[in-house]
Amino acid sequence: MRRRPAPLAALLAVLLLAAACSGSPDAAPTPTADETERELAIAVASFDLAVGEDQRLLAGIYTSERQLLGFGEVTFDLGFLGEEPGGEAELTERVQAGFLPVPGAEPGGGGTQPTVLMGQEGAGVYAAQVPLDEAGFWGLRVTAELDDGTVRQGQTTFEVLPEPLVPAVGDEAPVTRNLTLADVEAGTAAPASLDSRALDGGEVPAHRLHQTTIADAIEQGRPVVAVFATPVFCVSRFCGPLAETIEELATRYDNRADFVMVEVWEDFEDQQLNAAAAEWIQTETGGNEPWVFLVGEDGRIAARWDNVLDVAELEAELEALPAIPPRAEGSPAEELSED
Repeated sequence: MRRRPAPLAALLAVLLLAAACSGSPDAAPTPTADETERELAIAVASFDLAVGEDQRLLAGIYTSERQLLGFGEVTFDLGFLGEEPGGEAELTERVQAGFLPVPGAEPGGGGTQPTVLMGQEGAGVYAAQVPLDEAGFWGLRVTAELDDGTVRQGQTTFEVLPEPLVPAVGDEAPVTRNLTLADVEAGTAAPASLDSRALDGGEVPAHRLHQTTIADAIEQGRPVVAVFATPVFCVSRFCGPLAETIEELATRYDNRADFVMVEVWEDFEDQQLNAAAAEWIQTETGGNEPWVFLVGEDGRIAARWDNVLDVAELEAELEALPAIPPRAEGSPAEELSED
């Protein structure tokens, strides 16, 4: 559930947030020597934070024993540090962040308060929409009241860019002619170039996601869910079976949008992105994954989700779309229908 942030009370203290507390979305944070059992380690899991009113802030939250928290809500307090990560931040914004499980890796059970997830029970992040009105470094303090009655806090810093590096809501979507099953059948593309699960010449799974191109959908004025993922080589701390999740959605919403998955890596060892993926997620510093985009019938990006997909949000977006007719006879999707 999205909640509008509200200013903190005037009595809120100024909190020192050092650059050394900075979190990474791709590695579990290492607790410092002076952390106590009541302190949290925070890993900001958002890929492309930029100046804007409603920015999607994701954070993985760990105990000092590196146990992930799940369920319930936590409090995000935020403040602008400046152009450099060190210094002091007056925490001027407060927002409640809800637990967002990784699709396909949802923790068992449930709860109304944050709970320590034991072992391999599942994974997820805490998510909130936050206003970020200045480029530079921001401080984040997280407060969690656990189901055992303890209150724990942690802090970190993160960078906010002047403009998004990856296509954002309202932008024209790249008209990408990604590889499809037709290319594999013609012998012009290897199966693994469509899906890393087809390494060593295996069969491409999830045929439904490889029947057409993003360009074809856009040119026909059809909404498209474009997924950029690598099932085998995902390096995010919050990887899950995203392709399977999207394939299941495609079976239920194929009358609302086309669904296309683009394998991220052409060469994982050399960190070389596939050309189609690079059109969307390549930046000067590389390319994070996974990403899910919803492109409207006007060819503009209507929504995007970085790292951890909010399935309920995507379903709501799809439910709001008008029904579309089946593809015209002879179109790529018609020719390569599911076996």
